[in-house]
Amino acid sequence: MNRNVSIFIEGLVRGEDESSITTKATGVYRMLDDVHILKYMESAVKRDKESDATDKEPVGADEDCVNTIKISSGLVEMIKIGENSTHMVFDLSRSTQSVYGTPYGSLYFQIETKRIDIEEKENELVLNMEYALSHEDSHISDNRIYLTVNNL
Repeated sequence: MNRNVSIFIEGLVRGEDESSITTKATGVYRMLDDVHILKYMESAVKRDKESDATDKEPVGADEDCVNTIKISSGLVEMIKIGENSTHMVFDLSRSTQSVYGTPYGSLYFQIETKRIDIEEKENELVLNMEYALSHEDSHISDNRIYLTVNNL
């Protein structure tokens, strides 16, 4: 796979309600010691507090976030550095803990990884992952991440 890639991430959250998040970005790919490493920028958007929830016009941009995803057999790390930062470790062999830092304080989560499927092709990488998220031993949600990486 080339160094410059297109990244598509679809996340599905099943808790009290079901929601999905989709991210499309261009980034940089490299392989190091059998670990797929992706790095890309993400811009968050602030909304006017008084605008209604359907208003899609941004008021101003937050600080850009640098995202790094490391993928290997049975282990995925997602690192986000910016206004909201986290380092999440998805490990099939054990439960892990994560801290999600925000300007308003930190949130602590436990992660129970249920599945990590990696499909490697010449010009494409596909990750399909499922995990449960909890806080203080109280189940929050079941989640799925579907990620594809393609040459530009």
